[in-house]
Amino acid sequence: MSLLESSWFLISSLIIIIVLLVDPKSSLAGSNTNSVLGLFSSPSSGQQFIYRFSAVLIFAFFALTTVLSLSD
Repeated sequence: MSLLESSWFLISSLIIIIVLLVDPKSSLAGSNTNSVLGLFSSPSSGQQFIYRFSAVLIFAFFALTTVLSLSD
């Protein structure tokens, strides 16, 4: 297995783990907030980091998939 294939496998595993662990319902600021106002609340800085990190992983997965398919 080459370095690119190992990286592809690691990135795909990380994407799956992030998708399974991140609960989109937990982005509400608190349980005492109005449900209508909760829809407009912004995610915390930690959640924004996870969202950006997953976006980078998805882009890297797409790029590696393209490179691996063209290299064969």
